[in-house]
Amino acid sequence: MENNKKLTGAALIVMSSIIVSRITGFLREMLVPNMIGVNEAGDAYTIAFRITGLMYDMLVGGAISAALIPILSGYIAKKDEENGWKAVGTFINVVIVAMSVVCLSGIIFAPQLVSLIAVGFESEAQKQLTVDLTRILFPSVGFLMLAGLSNGVLNSYHRFAAAAYGPSIYNIGSALSILLFSKSRWGVRGVAFGVMGSAVIYFLFQLSFAFKNLKNYRFKFYLKHPGFLRLLRLAIPSLISSAVVQINAVITGTFATLFGAGGATALNIADRTWQMPYGVFAQGMGIAMLPTLSSDIATGKVEEYKNTLMKGIKTVLLLTVPSGVGFIVLKEPIIRTIFKFTSLFNDEAVTVAGRILMFFSIALLSQSIVTVVNRAFYAINDTLTPLMIGGSTIIINIVLSFVFYQTTGLGVAGMALAYSLASVLNAFLLLTILNKKMKGIYLFDLLKFLLKVVPASLIMGGVLFLIDAFIDMDTGSKIMQVVSLTLEIAAGVLIYFTAVLLMRVEEAINIKNKFISKFSGLIRRKA
Repeated sequence: MENNKKLTGAALIVMSSIIVSRITGFLREMLVPNMIGVNEAGDAYTIAFRITGLMYDMLVGGAISAALIPILSGYIAKKDEENGWKAVGTFINVVIVAMSVVCLSGIIFAPQLVSLIAVGFESEAQKQLTVDLTRILFPSVGFLMLAGLSNGVLNSYHRFAAAAYGPSIYNIGSALSILLFSKSRWGVRGVAFGVMGSAVIYFLFQLSFAFKNLKNYRFKFYLKHPGFLRLLRLAIPSLISSAVVQINAVITGTFATLFGAGGATALNIADRTWQMPYGVFAQGMGIAMLPTLSSDIATGKVEEYKNTLMKGIKTVLLLTVPSGVGFIVLKEPIIRTIFKFTSLFNDEAVTVAGRILMFFSIALLSQSIVTVVNRAFYAINDTLTPLMIGGSTIIINIVLSFVFYQTTGLGVAGMALAYSLASVLNAFLLLTILNKKMKGIYLFDLLKFLLKVVPASLIMGGVLFLIDAFIDMDTGSKIMQVVSLTLEIAAGVLIYFTAVLLMRVEEAINIKNKFISKFSGLIRRKA
């Protein structure tokens, strides 16, 4: 019970702080179609960002989530922090060296990377622009890596808010770069230089918070330390398995380049939209859960591990299932209100991005499960299973994308559907294998939970559909669009939570009680 209270508190801290990061990230993405355009330049920037993002996720996302956090958390839980830092410090130093090599290689071999990813780019000028942007952005990967390592240390010491607020600095800097440089004489290349500078500032900001927890860090290599060898065995497969989301996104973006100018940008807009709730709810919960799950396993508390895991999955689905339904019903109003500010982003692009978002809504549910369950595997020091399952879904994604491209008229939206179906398979296999490995993780309770949450979400979706039918958001000022969409979302939230509370969903009751407790405490303090 105590662990559940700590988990809820930590998750709320992470989710609330990530909201700020996601909003600023949305601001950055919103400016791309409006300042750069849904055109060849916009596609070039999007692809260059994808390539460098993949390298970051492979060397940082995997290393941090699957190795550094559970290992360091375990040493801290066992009061062996100084010895643990010999292993973790060595690991950090090895990652720094590896990232330096990757950044240099990325700059040198940028033309080959672009040819591999941007298969649909026919213009030599567009290909060269993508190469230039990729080379400019690659050094930022190194600074994002250093910031990510700082975040991993902060999370290991349960300093979640300090770690979560940092990305907002990077997003704001990137947004300002798009705003200031996209129409300058440097154009989109100036934007890329601004983004790189923002990564430097982001790292320095995170380092300022993590510095006091680095007292045991040394730039030394204890390559024979048993903790480092164990950490390395975990990290190698995790470097790939934790990057499955990004790899699949790159595959989807690669196929999107086959549908003409603007396809990759429209897909990126929809991708960023569904990842807003995914990042806040699923990734926030995953970050908050991993140290607790790791500590439970390290101290032999297997039942607490299972209860923490199931509570995390239910809490995430409580929030992502209605979000997915809302995206399906309000797909075009959401895209239009958030992203359309200039004529560079026309109504046809809004329709295309909305259709893509509808299919990505499926991935919002399945990928949320994948994110949480992957952490459960990492906590028991099993990174091979997520690697094998993730690798198989990459193949499935490629096959489905090719089939939908050749045989359907779904266009770019078909690539989002392929991605989502591969994600559903990933979630199903992970749950099934973990359930067998841990001799049950209460999947029947999860089924009973879904039998309440899904109908409540459908009720909400039905009401929103009727409301939207009477509200014309195609015309009117941006202020009216924002007000209308805000009112619809508020109505949806009210309807959904009323339904789940009437159905006595435990997780919804816990959120209600925590909200009332916080609100009452605030009133008492003011009184």
